[in-house]
Amino acid sequence: MTPTLMTPTPPLPAPTERRPPGLLLALVGVAALVATPVLGCVGDCDFSRTVTVDELVLGVGMALGNTSIEHCADFDRNGDGRLAVEELVAAVGNALNGCSGQTHAFVVTTNFMAGSFATIGLDEPRQISRSTSQRRVHSDAVVRTRDGLVYVVNRRFADNIQILDPGSDFKTRLQCSTGNGTNPHDIAFADDGKAYVTLFEERELLIVNPRAQPDCRDFVRGTIDLGGLADADGIPDMDLMAVVGDRLYVAMQRLDINSVLRLPAGKGALAVIDTTSDTLVDTIELTGENPFAATKGLPVRGGKLYVAQAGRFGVMDGGIERVDLASGQPEGFFVTEEDLGGDVTDFVLVSEHLAYAIVSRREFSTALIAFDPVTATVTNTLLERDGYTLFDLELNDRGELFLTDRDRQRDGVYVFRASDGTPLTPQPLDVGLTPFEVVFIP
Repeated sequence: MTPTLMTPTPPLPAPTERRPPGLLLALVGVAALVATPVLGCVGDCDFSRTVTVDELVLGVGMALGNTSIEHCADFDRNGDGRLAVEELVAAVGNALNGCSGQTHAFVVTTNFMAGSFATIGLDEPRQISRSTSQRRVHSDAVVRTRDGLVYVVNRRFADNIQILDPGSDFKTRLQCSTGNGTNPHDIAFADDGKAYVTLFEERELLIVNPRAQPDCRDFVRGTIDLGGLADADGIPDMDLMAVVGDRLYVAMQRLDINSVLRLPAGKGALAVIDTTSDTLVDTIELTGENPFAATKGLPVRGGKLYVAQAGRFGVMDGGIERVDLASGQPEGFFVTEEDLGGDVTDFVLVSEHLAYAIVSRREFSTALIAFDPVTATVTNTLLERDGYTLFDLELNDRGELFLTDRDRQRDGVYVFRASDGTPLTPQPLDVGLTPFEVVFIP
């Protein structure tokens, strides 16, 4: 299906405010000490792979409170809704040294009997290194990235964290158990030496050392008991996480472990943990049930945390909700499953008026749609498949959407331009084994 063009992301506002040369020059002086550009190209508002003087001036205006952070969310590296000095310094460094950023997509591939991975170059002609039996991960794995490394969360029946080094041909740096039968689901980082791992089958959140010794003797640093926030079966079904400042947010699905399909047993919730003391400091009750999506952790943007809530699959009872991080209050669904035409299984935010989602529909199909988060209206359907084959949707720092399609007849990875939904690959990219999850690496 050829998508119709949508209105592109609005251009940067013209810099009409007085330029604050003193602050800008001071930042240039500080950033001159930065030897290399910062990954992710902080300050690149238009995905041009460069940071211009006008973009820096816009950033200074946001830092001074004269311009809304929504004009360029790429300045807000940690998503806390404000522009800190270190983020401005990072942007100036990118303006001086150029943007390095992401160069490849890392794709987990699986048929749920064997697992592997492939890579796709982001530059044309998008050179593919296909999955092989020598490139091994678990058959049920999800991935995250940090500081150029790939963190593989090997889930049910593997129960470990595996760290791959792209600089050494993806050699395994570390592989440590989270405990037999624990079923880890996500990893989130407080700093270089401390991370958290959600254990779907347990009451306890795991605290780990991502720089552990090769024998893993110092991998587990401790646990945090979240059983008091569980439903009646005593298991909170913890899943995705986000670290914002000194707070860790943990989504709890609260599913009935005794039901065949593990149905929701109550409203979902977020556990709020102080990462300095590793203590539970708050609980945020969500609007809907079953907080679930294939996002890489919980997305944070403009001081809001975004949570998709699937509810019961096949029932239009969920949506996507913002949680205000300043007040700790959920704001209700800003878009519902009814608005989007199906259960939301993944989504990405591009701009104030543009987002994309994968929805599964009652008629046993999945679709990639574009929607306006402000008006809660679907603006385009980019791709639709019979069966539940569309799984993961990710946005890279070049403004491209990567979509995994697990259709048996034509599985592969599609690429679209995020600003207007234009397909950039006429056919799905063949990565060998069926694609599952995508992350982007330097």
